[in-house]
Amino acid sequence: MTVPFRAIHYFTEVAKSGSFSKAADKLFVTQSAVSHQVKLLEDYLAHPLFIRRGRSLQLTAVGRSFLDKIQAPIETIQLASSSIKSGTDGRLRLALFGSLAVKWIIPAIDEFRQRFPNIELSLQILTNDGDFDTRTADCFITTRPPRTGFIRCHLYDETLKPYCAPSLWQEVRELEQPHDLAKYPLLSAASTFASGAPGHDWQEWFSALGMPSIPAGTKVHHFSHLLLAAEAAKYGQGIALLNEFMTTARERESELFELPFHRIRTDDSFYFIYPEAYQQNPSHEALRDWLSSLCSGRWLGITSSPLS
Repeated sequence: MTVPFRAIHYFTEVAKSGSFSKAADKLFVTQSAVSHQVKLLEDYLAHPLFIRRGRSLQLTAVGRSFLDKIQAPIETIQLASSSIKSGTDGRLRLALFGSLAVKWIIPAIDEFRQRFPNIELSLQILTNDGDFDTRTADCFITTRPPRTGFIRCHLYDETLKPYCAPSLWQEVRELEQPHDLAKYPLLSAASTFASGAPGHDWQEWFSALGMPSIPAGTKVHHFSHLLLAAEAAKYGQGIALLNEFMTTARERESELFELPFHRIRTDDSFYFIYPEAYQQNPSHEALRDWLSSLCSGRWLGITSSPLS
C-alpha cells in the first residue's frame, strides 16, 4: 500500500491543534474528511494514534513516537519547498531605493559574493516604498515595514550630519561655533523629512542649537533628493546634511569631508524585510546577517522580529 502522505499531513495538523475541528479549519476541509484521513493512517500503521480523555484529544504512545520521527523529514520538505519558492537555489532578489543601491550596496556587493559564492544576489529598484510584491523580489529594504506577514530586521535609524568638499573644508574646519555654517551656502534635500518642506533639514539642524530658524540672509539651495544635494556638495557648491549610507567610503576619503558638528535624526528608520514563510531560509538569513554587519560599525541595536 502506498504511503498515505495526505493522511500524514492531516495527522500532524490534528496533533498540533489537539482537535479534529481546529485541524479541519486550518486545512479548509470538513471535520469528517480529517477523521477519515486519520483513520486511513491508523489502518495503514495498524495502531491507534489518538485517544480521547474526556473532552481532550491526546496522542497514544505510538502516535507520539510516529510524530517525533516524521517531524524532521517534514521540516526538510518544507525548507526545500521554501528554497525553490524564494530563489534559494542560488538566486535572491533584493528590492531597495535606487540611491541606497548605488551608494551603499553596489560598492560592497563584491564582499557578499565572496562570502556567499552560491547566492546570486540581484538588485531591483523599489519605486514605491510599501509595495512589497514578492513576484518581483524576494526581500526588501524599506522605511515602511508592513504590520503582518513579514520578518523585519532593523538596520539603522537615519541621521544627517554636515559634509562639504575638500576645498570648502579648508575654510569651514576653522569655525568655532556650528551656527557659523550659515555664512556658507547650505544645500537642502526635501526628501529627508516627510513634510518635504524646503529647508526642513537645515531648520531641524539649527533648531538643535536652540535657534528658532535658519539665520536670516543664509543662502540655501534646494534639491528634491539627498543624492542631488550630495553631488552638489562634492562640487563645492555648499554644505549638505547627508546620511552616511548615501556616501561611499571612497567619497568620504577624498570628495566629501564630515564637519565636526552635531547630527540630527530624520523621520526614517530602515528595515530589511522578507516574508515569514522564509523565516529559516538560509539565503535570506545570510543576506540579513551581511546587511546587519555593514551597519553594526555605525549603529548598534540591530534586532530581528516577525511582524505579526
